[in-house]
Amino acid sequence: MTTPDEAINGLRAADQRRQGRVETPDTGPITAERLTEVEAIAHTIRAWNPSIIPGLLQTIRYTLGALALATPALPAEETQRRAHQRAARIDAFLKRWVDGDPVEARFVIGEQAITRPIAAPQAHRRQLRHLLHLVDLDSLSIQVMPEAVTTPGRLGQFALYALRGDAGREGGRLGYVETPVGAWYTTRAQDVARLYAGFDDMTAHALSTDESRTFIQEAL
Repeated sequence: MTTPDEAINGLRAADQRRQGRVETPDTGPITAERLTEVEAIAHTIRAWNPSIIPGLLQTIRYTLGALALATPALPAEETQRRAHQRAARIDAFLKRWVDGDPVEARFVIGEQAITRPIAAPQAHRRQLRHLLHLVDLDSLSIQVMPEAVTTPGRLGQFALYALRGDAGREGGRLGYVETPVGAWYTTRAQDVARLYAGFDDMTAHALSTDESRTFIQEAL
């Protein structure tokens, strides 16, 4: 008879070396630090979130609301600490434009992230104004996915990174997926290819960048 351990082990992918769970505050460096390191060497970033403004596009007050929603049991001091750590990650991302080394970044955001505040109305308005400022950056695009559109890739949030290697060579591609039970990464070619295909499908169905700008302005 199969034991519980054997049954669980039977679910494990044969190749675990290129995929796994991202470290948590309980087991290692926080995710924000790890993602900052990834984003520093990324030459393209793709990100999708159906219900919340993606982390790299957030203001600090919006981040506080997002963290309170995702982890309501956290003490206020820990929420503040994580918000400031995310803010440092955002600053590092935006500094690439200041330094003349911008990343080619594309974001698709679900309609409800624009129209349904997760923080105080004033904080949400500031967040929408911030988005309208970011869309003016070269090589950064934001598209809004209408609520009525259904595509295979839109069920959960994820990000994709194409990394630079030494001497300008391609350094590989990384998929990052967030779920209610933790964040996961994968560099397996078939996994990453599925995520890219899903993202491309969503950009084809989302509002154009100009239509998205108008949508955000009207929501504001």
